Amino acid sequence: MEYTHHEVVIAGMGLAALASAARMYELGIRDIAIYTKGYGGSPVIAAINFVLPDNPYGDTIEKYADDMFNAGYRVANRKLVNEMAENTMNGYDLLTRWGIEFAKNPDGTTKLRHVSGHTFPRSLCSTKELIGVEIVDKLIASLKEKGVKFYEGYECVKVLSEKNKVYGITVKDKNGNLENVYSETVIAAWGGVGNLFGSSTYPMDIKGNTLSIAKEAGADLIDVEFLEYEPMVVAYPPGAVGEPCPTAMLGEGAHLLNSKGDRFLLKVRPQGEAGSPKTLLNKQIWKEVNLGNGTEHGGVYVDLRHIDREVLKAYPWFFDRLMENGVDLNEQLLEVSPMAHSFSGGIKVDSNYESTVKGFYAIGEACGGLHGACRCAGNAASQAVLSGLLCGQAVVKAAANKTEVKKEFPIEYNTDKEIYNKYVPQIKEIAVKALGIYRDGKILKEAKKIIVDILEKDELVKDTETLQIAESIYFMLKAASERKESRGTHMRLDYPEESKEFEKEITI
Repeated sequence: MEYTHHEVVIAGMGLAALASAARMYELGIRDIAIYTKGYGGSPVIAAINFVLPDNPYGDTIEKYADDMFNAGYRVANRKLVNEMAENTMNGYDLLTRWGIEFAKNPDGTTKLRHVSGHTFPRSLCSTKELIGVEIVDKLIASLKEKGVKFYEGYECVKVLSEKNKVYGITVKDKNGNLENVYSETVIAAWGGVGNLFGSSTYPMDIKGNTLSIAKEAGADLIDVEFLEYEPMVVAYPPGAVGEPCPTAMLGEGAHLLNSKGDRFLLKVRPQGEAGSPKTLLNKQIWKEVNLGNGTEHGGVYVDLRHIDREVLKAYPWFFDRLMENGVDLNEQLLEVSPMAHSFSGGIKVDSNYESTVKGFYAIGEACGGLHGACRCAGNAASQAVLSGLLCGQAVVKAAANKTEVKKEFPIEYNTDKEIYNKYVPQIKEIAVKALGIYRDGKILKEAKKIIVDILEKDELVKDTETLQIAESIYFMLKAASERKESRGTHMRLDYPEESKEFEKEITI
């Protein structure tokens, strides 16, 4: 088989991958190859957070870093958090250099929204379309024009490594053909784990088996117990189910109501819904449902009826989808409920975004350490761009000391649909039951035992993807079992309080 080598190989094509490729190109690396099945969640990103000089609210880099760290319940890597905050203008400048235009106020200043978890308005958007769509479209077009190679329809199924050093990846095309692609620099930008959990807001190209792929390569994992649930996802009508109602709507004046019409959040947050952390929203929504105050489809109502129509239209992706499905937000209440949405854990990285395996980097939702136990709204996009930028700069710096090592590996990947169909539905059902918003030690222990029993079955090696899915779930169960407290998105029924002992990260 042909020996394919590139200076840098990126697995994934979302914001993090594109930002990293753009920065590396600016700094002189030309042989960049992007292998991907899709765009991940990037095209549905509605907002991105930056601290800008024209912010009229007194925002600062230090306050942004504090908001991130506190929203993460003080278990994130503070050094990574500070470096991300310090580079916020560099991320903004990178995007504007590549043609991204952000919405402006009539006076020419940047339009800012106030989203959950932030002290000040600092969330930027686009008035034309989803900001994620604009970034993806413009960066891909520009990078292709400059010669960056895109191999679409390819899934990374293995990271090739030996003696704690990376040598490339194994990819599978849409027809199931396998190929090794070699590089001494591999960047994981493959997203999180949402599709391991049944209904979610995740796009289907994010499978979630990548925790196992990284671990098999020798990388440490961190914070993998922290699965984010988006609190306000449309639960009805069917044609709009899974569409997140932006938490920025609360900043625009939206109210949350239970089935009795009560603004239930005011009981715990008298100042109102605006700026509420997602963890608080999730907890209180589920509490209302468990009290019997939920809506017909297992959630609560968001009341947008009193909000000016032009304000609603400023969120066109959301407004248009609801209108297309017969919901006029100025006329009727909207049913919403929490749904698996994003992942705060992932591959453990240093300040260069390099894993514990030399030459193997992780950015965006593939890496852990930045969000801790929860993230501020809009920070997934900011983290994607800024981790991509910082990683790209580190790769260029390291490139001066790297030379091609021609080392070939056998292709090791098995496919057996019968094995997949036999075990994967069962594994995912276990994941949904054990790793939901509320967790219990007994259920976690039982789930771990079932997964271990499955992993010990000799026939599992016949299908590599099934093995990877089972291992990925096991790692999350292991971390969730070890965190004997409730913190952020990790809520234990048997350990309902935070514990100072666990104000730390858990590494697998």
